[in-house]
Amino acid sequence: MTKSLAIVVAIFALLTLAGCKQDVDTTKLSPYLYDYAPVNIGHSVTYDVDSIVYNFDPPFQSIDTSYYQIKEVISDTFYDNLGNINYKISVFKRTDTTQPFSTTVYQVWSCVVNKSTYQKVENDLRFIKLVFPPINGVTWNGNSYLPANDTIADVYQPYASWVYTYTSVNASANINRLIFDSTIVVSEVNNQNLVNSELSTATYARHVGLVYKQFELIEKQGIGSPWTAPDSANGFRIKQWIHSYTP
Repeated sequence: MTKSLAIVVAIFALLTLAGCKQDVDTTKLSPYLYDYAPVNIGHSVTYDVDSIVYNFDPPFQSIDTSYYQIKEVISDTFYDNLGNINYKISVFKRTDTTQPFSTTVYQVWSCVVNKSTYQKVENDLRFIKLVFPPINGVTWNGNSYLPANDTIADVYQPYASWVYTYTSVNASANINRLIFDSTIVVSEVNNQNLVNSELSTATYARHVGLVYKQFELIEKQGIGSPWTAPDSANGFRIKQWIHSYTP
């Protein structure tokens, strides 16, 4: 078998396995597959964040907007009760971008990378953000660690029935005037009708991690109004773009 033919056969085999990713031995794949979730100590990403909160108290509609920056820093490691190495994420926040970030940690999150998943704990909620290898069209239950149920009104209910899907893999992107040669896009949920919008999407870049995220849960009574400016609405929309990063 020629070298070029062998490469074609190998690629075909990998694509064939995409529909049953549990059979893919990721330990035998190129390490670059894990570069979308860097965990080296000192790695940091600063984000611009726009937040909009809608509150409809008939007949009045209030819209509260805010802008701030957060910085996520891989600051330490620790072992969980299963003996897996986890990475501590120190989160800092500032509302005045002319001032340095406070030295006081705003929140503490964590993450773990194993041969098949990248998991992140935010506000004590564990999400399976990525699965490996990233293949376009692959789906997974990213909220499987949450006891989310559509019929139980609690903090977990908004996360019920999400199906994470890779919608783009290894594509270049320009985000907030920063050029990335390889990104992946994950649609976490995309349920929208005339009165409800559940949308969460995330973009990751190689060697950087998360570079863009939009998360919204909005209910509106103004059916004719667009989702960009919903009328008679309750809920929120958060958009987060990368501002800068350090390797």
